[in-house]
Amino acid sequence: MKFRKYFVANGEFKARVSYSLDNRVDGRKCVTIYAKDYTRQLGKVFAEYRNDTDSMTDYFDQGHVDLFEGHKYYDEARAFVESIKRG
Repeated sequence: MKFRKYFVANGEFKARVSYSLDNRVDGRKCVTIYAKDYTRQLGKVFAEYRNDTDSMTDYFDQGHVDLFEGHKYYDEARAFVESIKRG
């Protein structure tokens, strides 16, 4: 898995994304990866992809992936996002 500032790729597929850390109401630590386009490519990169919106709200939310502690990519993703947040 390759985490980059503007995309994430799994070798076969690539998706434009943005990242967020620990943005959950329940306080669980997580890395959230948001899709930045309407192609659903993020679903081809991650099996955990979710898009619970309808066509009216897809304008605001194209889908996302939540990586929680214990997920095989959590540590790598968190370290990467923290490094780009520091600058």
